[in-house]
Amino acid sequence: MGSGGLRSGLPELVSKLIQIPSVNPPGFTVNVAGFIKDWLSTHGLSSSIYEYSKDKPNVIAKVGKGKPVLILNGHMDVVPPGDESRWTYPPFSGKIVEGRVFGRGSTDMKGGLAVIMVVFAELAPIIEEAGAGTLIFSATADEEVGGHTGVEALVKDGVLVGDAAIITEPSGSTRYYVGEKGLCQVRIVARGKPAHGSLPILGDNAIMRLMKAIERAQEVIDGFNKSISIPSELIDAIRNSAEAYLEAVGASGAKLSLSDFEKVVGTISFNPGVIRGGSKVNMVPDYAELELDMRIPPGVSPSQVIDKLRSGLNGLADVEVMDVSDPNYTSPSERIAQLVHEGIERVLKIVPKPIIVTGATDGRYLRARGIPTIVYGPGELALAHAYDEYVTIEDLFRVHDVLTYVIRRFFNLGG
Repeated sequence: MGSGGLRSGLPELVSKLIQIPSVNPPGFTVNVAGFIKDWLSTHGLSSSIYEYSKDKPNVIAKVGKGKPVLILNGHMDVVPPGDESRWTYPPFSGKIVEGRVFGRGSTDMKGGLAVIMVVFAELAPIIEEAGAGTLIFSATADEEVGGHTGVEALVKDGVLVGDAAIITEPSGSTRYYVGEKGLCQVRIVARGKPAHGSLPILGDNAIMRLMKAIERAQEVIDGFNKSISIPSELIDAIRNSAEAYLEAVGASGAKLSLSDFEKVVGTISFNPGVIRGGSKVNMVPDYAELELDMRIPPGVSPSQVIDKLRSGLNGLADVEVMDVSDPNYTSPSERIAQLVHEGIERVLKIVPKPIIVTGATDGRYLRARGIPTIVYGPGELALAHAYDEYVTIEDLFRVHDVLTYVIRRFFNLGG
C-alpha cells in the first residue's frame, strides 16, 4: 500500500485500535501491542517489546542511526467506559459515522497513536535512505495511572532518550502543549482527645480542629498565590490555555470568565477531595483527615507548597505527603516547539497557540531527562474520558500532515 493509502486508511486504523480494549485498570496492553507490532511488520518495520510489568508491554521501533534523535510517543491504555448504556454507539465499536470515529480512547489517545504509526511507516524509509538521524516510535503502557511501567521506566532504562519528543495526546490540530502543571496531593491530619459526646468539654474534637485547619490551609494557599511569578516566556501560553478552557466549557453554560481560567492555570488550585473522621455520633472524635489535591503552575515547586502549609498549620494539624510531581515545560523558543508552530501555520494556514494544561502527561518524564517535549495530537481535551468520545477524521488528517512537515524539517529532508 502506498503512503497515500496509509494516510487515507487512518480512520479504519483508529477504529481497529479502539476495537481492542485496553482499559486501565488493569491496563493490559498485550493485545494492542501485538496488533501494532504486526502492523509495523506488515509495513517492513521491526519492533521490540519492553515489559516492566506483566501483561503491560511497550512497543519500540527505531529507524535510521546517529543524531539527531526524535521520539514519537503515544499510550495504548484507556480509561474505563463507565455506564455502557449511556453511549450512543458501543464504546469499543470504533464506529465511523459522519466524519467521526467513536469509541473509548478515540481522542485519548488511539487517534494520536494511529497517526504516529502511519507517519512513522511513511517516513522510515526516507530517513533511513538519507542517513538523516534516528526516528523512534513508542507505543507505551500505563499512562492513565501514572506511566510508571511505561514512559517512566523506558526513560530510566535509557530506551527513550533523544534530542526532542512529540507526544500525540489530544491537543486539537490548531494547538500544542508546551507544559503542564505539577501535582501536590497531601493529607491534612488533625488529632484530638476522645470523650463522651454528652460532655464534649472533656475532649478535644478533631473534626473541629480539621475544619479550622482547612480554612487556614486555604488562606495560606491564597496568600502564596499572590506572590507567584510565572516564567515570562509562558505568559502567552497561560492566556491561550485560559481561552481554550473557556471555549471548552462555554457550551455547558457555566458562568465563568477568562480571568477565572487564567487564575486556574496560573496559580495553585485548591480542592479538598476526601474527608474522614470520627467513629460514632456520641463520641468526641480524636482523629480527622482531609485529602487535598493541588495543581501547581511552573515557577513553583511542590516542596515550597508543602513547607508553606506546614508552617501555616503548625500546632493545628499535620501535613503528610501523598503524591507530588513538578510542574514542567519546554521553552516555546526550543527548535521542536518552533517547528510544530511553523508546521501548523504553514500546513493549516492557522496561527497556532501554545498552551499549558492543568493535568499531567508522560511528557514530564521526558522533560525531566532534559528532552524538549511538545504535545500535539488529534482530538479535543474536553472529550477525553467522556461518554460518546470521538475523534474527527479531519483532525486525524490535519495532525498527520503537520507532523509529516515537522519531522521532515527536523531531519532537514526536502519537501
